[in-house]
Amino acid sequence: MRSFLIACVVLSSFSIRAQQADSLSTLLDQLEQKYAVSFSYQDQLISPQVVEMGLDADASLDEVLEKLQRASGLRFEPIGDGYIAVRSFESTDTLRVCGRLFDGKDPLFGVLIKSDSGLYAISNESGYFYLNVPFSDVLSFQHLGYVTKRRSVPELLQTDCPKLYMKEEVAFLEEITISDYTATGVYKVGNQVKIRPKDLTVLPGLIEPDILQSIQQTPGVNSPYETVSGIHVRGGSPDQNLVLWNGITTYNQGHFFGMLSAINPYITDEVSFVKNGTSAAYGGRVSSVIDIKTDETVAEEVSGGAGFNMLNGDVFFVTPVIKDKLSFTQSFRRSYTDILSTPTYGQYAKRVFQNTKIDGETESVGQENDFFFTDNNTSIVFQPNKQNTIRANTLYYKNKLQYSSESADGDQYQDDLLTQNEGYNLSWKLAKTQFSMEQSLSYSRYLLRYEFAHTENDTTSTSSKKNLIDDLSYRLGISVPLGNVQELHSGYELNRNHTRYAFEDFGDSYHLILDQDDRVMLVHSPFVEYTYSGKRLNASAGLRGNYYNTFNRFYLEPRVNLSWLLFNPLQLTASGEYRTQHISQIKESVVSDLSLENQVWKLASKDRFPIIESYQVTSGLVYRKSGWFLEVEGYYKSIEGVTSLTFGFLNPVDNDYRTGNSTVKGLDAFLKKQWGHYKSWVSYSYLNTQNTFTGLNNDEPFPGNWNIRHLVNWSHFYTVGQLHLSVGWNWHTGKSYTQISQSEEPAGGPISIGYDQLNGQNLPVYHRLDFSALYEFEGSKSMRYRVGLSILNVYNRKNILNREFRTTPSLDNDLIDTRIYSLGITPNLVFRVFW
Repeated sequence: MRSFLIACVVLSSFSIRAQQADSLSTLLDQLEQKYAVSFSYQDQLISPQVVEMGLDADASLDEVLEKLQRASGLRFEPIGDGYIAVRSFESTDTLRVCGRLFDGKDPLFGVLIKSDSGLYAISNESGYFYLNVPFSDVLSFQHLGYVTKRRSVPELLQTDCPKLYMKEEVAFLEEITISDYTATGVYKVGNQVKIRPKDLTVLPGLIEPDILQSIQQTPGVNSPYETVSGIHVRGGSPDQNLVLWNGITTYNQGHFFGMLSAINPYITDEVSFVKNGTSAAYGGRVSSVIDIKTDETVAEEVSGGAGFNMLNGDVFFVTPVIKDKLSFTQSFRRSYTDILSTPTYGQYAKRVFQNTKIDGETESVGQENDFFFTDNNTSIVFQPNKQNTIRANTLYYKNKLQYSSESADGDQYQDDLLTQNEGYNLSWKLAKTQFSMEQSLSYSRYLLRYEFAHTENDTTSTSSKKNLIDDLSYRLGISVPLGNVQELHSGYELNRNHTRYAFEDFGDSYHLILDQDDRVMLVHSPFVEYTYSGKRLNASAGLRGNYYNTFNRFYLEPRVNLSWLLFNPLQLTASGEYRTQHISQIKESVVSDLSLENQVWKLASKDRFPIIESYQVTSGLVYRKSGWFLEVEGYYKSIEGVTSLTFGFLNPVDNDYRTGNSTVKGLDAFLKKQWGHYKSWVSYSYLNTQNTFTGLNNDEPFPGNWNIRHLVNWSHFYTVGQLHLSVGWNWHTGKSYTQISQSEEPAGGPISIGYDQLNGQNLPVYHRLDFSALYEFEGSKSMRYRVGLSILNVYNRKNILNREFRTTPSLDNDLIDTRIYSLGITPNLVFRVFW
């Protein structure tokens, strides 16, 4: 008992002394005795220091050191074996800062905290933010309708999580920056939409962060077939989007035949989406850019998470290996659709497998459908010193389907379909005051393999389709600041792409090659870009060169983007760009027994597939006042060198190969307003795509296959404590299709079909209501939990997504009216835990 009282007296004495104003040297002596450590310092550094700070008697050493850093303005750095070095802060030291933002008396949610070094954070429901930044950094605090506030890191260290008060005023930022753009965790910086999946809560119909679905909320983006990965940006096709994951070019971003995103959001740090005014650093595609990056900093502590929904389960973890030097991140996800059939899977399967042999309408005595998907990602970050960072990343996506059936007379059928994308990247980044440089080497491999086997009387015949891509790239980028508001970027990219496909029939005594292609292309791409960031004008002008060895031709691609403050609160935006593309997907029908994954990648060639060229100009206005945000942008795009194989015009009109061009005229508008914890936004897009192909439609323009003339999205978000609710309504006119004008059946002959004008009709109007609810709560000291419910297509609207006419390939052929219907009402549940 006596020992216990003595211990209490000692602890109480320490707690009281810690709350008084003491010399730093005296306080360090006390800490050495309490924690059995030794402080190493120069006497002149701490002798004049007097600190006043409150400490709990049971505070850990790390907590004490963090408070000491704030109170003294000195760096306390453990160096091993119980020694702690005390020194002045250096400009490159990274440390954790925090603060709390207020609007008068109320905490301010959704403030964008942006550091001059390019790091970001968003204030939470209580107004708090946390960010790891260099000591020399300066933070700006930006929120729609508030004056931008700037604070240096040393200022924020003076007190523990200081209170910062935002002043409401109409003022434009130096660059258009909108936090909480379409959802929490989505913000807009200039012409880029940036997504931080870790900050995402809910989107209409979604209860887990989804990168590609978040992008589809952006004006000018749609998915005519309701797929997540089938992103059409301003009249472009999905294969015209450049999708990078840590510098690795990806060729398949979807699970479950595009219905789900294959990109794991829980290890993704930031996504940049650009649909116009593309930087000269990007090439190879003519539509949008989706640049996905994981965390580039060394993790300070162990963290992770795990969860499951009605389709799949996943786990991820982040582990420091060497303090402040090396960390490791790993994620893994797999569906259990081959083990358990949930109502969610049933609805997705009904949408995906309709009009195929798997839809249950074929006549057979036995059917077995075995399908699953999986993905895993690895990231390693090594920082030997403050100036150098080395990263290694790997990705792997896989979808596998096995379908077997047996006819009444004993014939056996087997379908095997595999899609797979793997990639590897190694990069080195050097950051100096005078310049920064980054080099990377990446490799991507894509595989599509389908085999259909028919066994009759112990004899098996097989039809196969293979599409394989080996993509190897080297990139070099250098940035040099030219004063406070100007910067020069330059670099070089070398790409080697080997793409092949083959369609084959083979059996015990024969092997037929129906069609094949095997090509290699080298692309050399130097680039340079100048940026200016002033108070009224932000501008960038770049030039990219692409030399394609197959064509022995050099293309120059100019890019320009600017925003100009006309007067408060009105800003003008404009951009122009020319881009080229050397690889694209073509629609095939050689092997189509399963009618899934009917597109293969093909390199451009001199004989039939030219380089695709695209020109785009845009102009728009941005208006912000009193919490309102309005953005209107018009654009014109011309795409040359497209083929009828790419656009799918072989059927129904003819089977001839043709080249042509596409012109796109459009308008995007976005209006947003927030009232306290409720916010709403509505977007409208107008799209007019006209295609012209020699020999089709009397050489006259006709609507594009994916032309959706009018589209409206209206979303609502409401937060009550830790409960997040979201409702979204999507409405658009039907896509174009070609109607039958006549159908004749001559005596004893096959059916003859006549067609109306190409894409001269439109499907019925499409509309759908989605709902999401998500609740978050705390568990133990380091555990957080999340549960959610989502419902897609709440009122179970039966929308027609596509319609085509064809005849059966037989003498007694029939007319087939093929219709693809939308996803029905689809519920989903999620449970997650984070640590």
